[in-house]
Amino acid sequence: MPIKHDDATTGEKLLRLFQRLMLDGRRHFQQDLAEWLNCSPQTVIRLTAEVEGVIGTRLQMGIEGRRRWYQIAPLSRRDLGLDYAELRYLRLCRELAEPYLPQQIKTSVDESIFRFSMLMADSSVFPSEKERNFSFFSKGRIDYTGHFEHIDLLMQAMENRRVCLVRYRALGRKKSSEHRFAVGRMVSMNNALYALGAGVDEDFAAMTHPTNLAVHRIIDVVLTSKPVTFDLPEADPGAFGLPWHEPCTYRIKFAPGKPSDYVRERIWAETQTMETAPDGGAVLTVTTRSKPELLAWVRSFGEDAQLLDSPSDPQA
Repeated sequence: MPIKHDDATTGEKLLRLFQRLMLDGRRHFQQDLAEWLNCSPQTVIRLTAEVEGVIGTRLQMGIEGRRRWYQIAPLSRRDLGLDYAELRYLRLCRELAEPYLPQQIKTSVDESIFRFSMLMADSSVFPSEKERNFSFFSKGRIDYTGHFEHIDLLMQAMENRRVCLVRYRALGRKKSSEHRFAVGRMVSMNNALYALGAGVDEDFAAMTHPTNLAVHRIIDVVLTSKPVTFDLPEADPGAFGLPWHEPCTYRIKFAPGKPSDYVRERIWAETQTMETAPDGGAVLTVTTRSKPELLAWVRSFGEDAQLLDSPSDPQA
C-alpha cells in the first residue's frame, strides 16, 4: 500500500485536481498529477473517476507514449451560448464602458466574465491591467459608485413603467427640488450618464414636459406604485445632444485645416450633411433638439467655427 506523503484529505486532493484540470484545458499526465498531489498513481485514478462521475464525457483520457493523460474539454458555444471570440468582445465592452459603471456593477461583471472564462478554460479573456489591449482615457470622469442605488431604482422604474420621485440639484443651484419623473431611457454623453423621460403632473396621470436628469446630480430616488399611463417621447440616439425642444436645423462653417479635419473625422448626428466650403473648410448641417448645447459646442472652437444659419428660437 503506497505511503501518504502529506495530510491533505481526499476532498482537498479532489478539489486541487479539478482546479488544475479546469484552469488550462490541456493534457495532464497521471504520473505528473501524482507527484503534484503528493499521492500514488492509483489515487489519481480514483480521483479522476470521481470527476468523471460529475462532468461525464467532458473528462477526456488517453495514452501517449505509454503514459496516461487526463484533460477537461472546454464547454462549447452550444453549452454557454457564446464562443471564445465573443467572450473577448464582452470583455472589451466592459473595458470601454468602465467610466460609466459604478464599482458594484464593475465587480459583478468582472466576476461573471471570470466564471465564463473558467468554464471555457480560457484565461486569456481575463487579462491583467498590463495585458489589456484597450483602455479608456478620459478627462473629468465622474465616479458613479455612490449612485449605484439611484441607477438601479431608475432602471426598475423604466422596466416596470412606474413613476418615481427624484430629489435633484440642478447645475448652479444650491437647493434641490423634487420631480415627479417617468424614465424613458438611460443614455451616456460627454462622459456622463443621463435619465431621459418626462415630468408628470400632480395627479400622476399625464406628462407635463420632456426632460432629462444628470444621474450624478440626483440626491435621492423613490420608486412609487403609480404606473406610467402615457407614451413617453422617443429619444433619438442619432441626434445632436439631449432632447429639450422641437428639432431645429443649423449650418456651421469650420475653418480649413485642423478644425475642418477634426469635424470631418467624426459623426455628430445620424442625419448630418458635410460640404466643402470654397476656402477648403467644412460646412456641417445638423439638426438638434438642444440649441444651448449646440451653441456651446460651436463656441468651443473659438474663431475657427461660425454659425451660418440661426433659426427662430425654439421653446425649451
